Amino acid sequence: MAYDKPPCTHNQIDRAGKTFFNDKLGTQERASAIAQIWNWRSAHSYPLNAIHMTLRNRALKVDSTANTAQRLKRLQSILRKLGRQSTMQMSQMQDLGGCRAILPGMARLNMLRFIYETSPLRHDLTRTRDYIQEPKEDGYRSVHQMYRFCGRGSSLPWDKLRIEVQLRTKLQHAWATCVETVDAFTAEDLKFGKGTSDWRRFFQLMGTVHARLEKTPDVPGTPNIEAELRKEVEDLEKKLGVRRMLEGFATLTTHITRQPQSQRDWYLVQMEPAEGRVLVRGFSTTQLKEGQRALAEAEKEYQGTRSQAVLVATANIHELKKAYPNYFADTGYFTTVLDRFLGRARA
Repeated sequence: MAYDKPPCTHNQIDRAGKTFFNDKLGTQERASAIAQIWNWRSAHSYPLNAIHMTLRNRALKVDSTANTAQRLKRLQSILRKLGRQSTMQMSQMQDLGGCRAILPGMARLNMLRFIYETSPLRHDLTRTRDYIQEPKEDGYRSVHQMYRFCGRGSSLPWDKLRIEVQLRTKLQHAWATCVETVDAFTAEDLKFGKGTSDWRRFFQLMGTVHARLEKTPDVPGTPNIEAELRKEVEDLEKKLGVRRMLEGFATLTTHITRQPQSQRDWYLVQMEPAEGRVLVRGFSTTQLKEGQRALAEAEKEYQGTRSQAVLVATANIHELKKAYPNYFADTGYFTTVLDRFLGRARA
C-alpha cells in the first residue's frame, strides 16, 4: 500500500505546532495547524511499520509468547505535550510513532536487548532510557529506545523521522496499563504527573513491589523494609478501594462491539468510559487510510471528554487486548499480584 509522505519540512511542522497555541490567531489558522500536525503524525506510519516488523521478529525469536504492537500517538496527547513543554518542537517529538514488545519476564527482556546491542538496526539509535535500572519516581519501569529512521532509495522521504521502541515485561506492562485505566475512568491524570497524593503514592509503592519480584532496583522514595512497604500498600488499597474500583471498571467495559474475528492488521479502539463501552473496528492494510479517517473523526468527537481513540496494529484481536488492556479496563494481572503481595491470593 502507499504510505503518506511527510507533508512539510521539519521547520514548517515546528511552526504549525507553535501556531496552535497562539491565542492571537483565528479559528481557521488553528484548524490549518491541526491538519498539518495530523498529516505529519500520519507520515510516521511507514517508518513505524518497518521498525515494528523487526521488533516483532526479534521478540518472537526470543519468546513465542511475546506480544508486540504499534500505534501513532493520540492527537490529544500530542497537543498536551506541546502545551506542557514550551520548548518542545513537533519535529523533535520522539514518540509520534511508537511500538512495544511485552516479554514474560526480565530474562527474556534482557535477551531481546542483547540482540539489539549485538545486531544494531541500520537506523540511528539516538538515546536509550533504562527505567528498569533507574525507575521513574512515579513507579514507571520500562526500557525506551529512540530511533531516527534512516531512509534510503524509495524510503528517503521518511528520512530522520523519529520512532520509539519500548521493551517491557508483563509485570511492567500491568503497572503502566493500570495507571492508564485509572486515568481513563477518573480525573486523576496520573500519567502526566498529576492526581491525588494517595493515588500517586500507591502506584509508586506498587512499582517497588513489582521491582522486587523482578529483582531490579526499587523506586526512589519507597520503604526499604518489606513490612513497612506492605503496611503502606495495604492501608492505601483500603483507603482508595483499589480492588473494588478496578473490578467495577472491568464490569463497565464488558460490552464490546467489534467486527467478526477475521484477520485484520489495524484496529481502531474507542474507549467511552461514560457509556461503559469499548468499540473496536478492524481494518486491513489496504484500508489503512479509511482507518485513519475514522480515527480523525473520533478524535474530533472526543475533544474535551475522557473518551479516547487510538489506531493500533497487532496480529489479531487477542493480541490487541494483551497489548492494550487499559482500553478494555483489564487489570486482572495487576490485582492478582497485589493480592499475593498482601497475602490474600484467591484460589
